[in-house]
Amino acid sequence: MDKPFNVIIGDDFDRSNTDTWCRQLWDSLSEGGRWGIPRSGLIFARQNDQLVLVAEMPHVPQMPITAAQLKEQQDSDFNGTVEHFGRVGVKVIRQTGG
Repeated sequence: MDKPFNVIIGDDFDRSNTDTWCRQLWDSLSEGGRWGIPRSGLIFARQNDQLVLVAEMPHVPQMPITAAQLKEQQDSDFNGTVEHFGRVGVKVIRQTGG
């Protein structure tokens, strides 16, 4: 897959804005609160002061991308989430098997 576009992990952005956004999102989530990345179908929950990946959208044949491309996109979004939330002190973990 060619380099995917990623709203959170673009090539030219002010990291302080991303840090602020991550901190504000984290602060808005109560225990058990959910947040998702629609383009890759990742669902996270706030659990025990961590952001936990609790669900991943499965691939279906009607999607305009292959299963491998979806997996690559999901991995990229997960890794970016780990990086960005980590910079504001939030540990991100994967609960699902993916």
